[in-house]
Amino acid sequence: MRIEEFNNAIKNKISAGYELKEEEDNYGNSIAWIVLKHKKDIEPIANTIKAYKGRCIVVTAYKNDSGEHTVIYHFDVGGTIINVELETDDQTIISITPILPSANWAEREIREMYDVEPVGHPNKDRLFLDYSLVAGVLNEYIPLSKMQMGVSETDILWEKVNKEVR
Repeated sequence: MRIEEFNNAIKNKISAGYELKEEEDNYGNSIAWIVLKHKKDIEPIANTIKAYKGRCIVVTAYKNDSGEHTVIYHFDVGGTIINVELETDDQTIISITPILPSANWAEREIREMYDVEPVGHPNKDRLFLDYSLVAGVLNEYIPLSKMQMGVSETDILWEKVNKEVR
């Protein structure tokens, strides 16, 4: 499937707009990055992924610099990777598991690890952490990507560590 075809399929279904960037990896595979203006637009994306017989590979979440959460869904549609990014300012997202069951574990994981609630998710059970641990435990740590940047390029990591020590 070509990214242009997917873009044509979603452009009239997204209510708040989006940005689309197309890339190619070192092997010539197409990769799309879609940044949604409003998190509710993940539903028409999921419906389009389903229509193309695609699946959710994984979901990435992290607390961004503004203190909100960024959530990125990573989809595979016939070998084309489509990454869809959204932000949540209220710790909730709309669950796409009822549309794409392949999102089940990934959405449960971000609930458990980052305390971002996938509203409408059919399963409330935890995957990994004991119930004695607070939901969102990973919000307390510095993301590996920031740590690597901080160690290699700037003093970001050490500034954050020292701030917490004081």
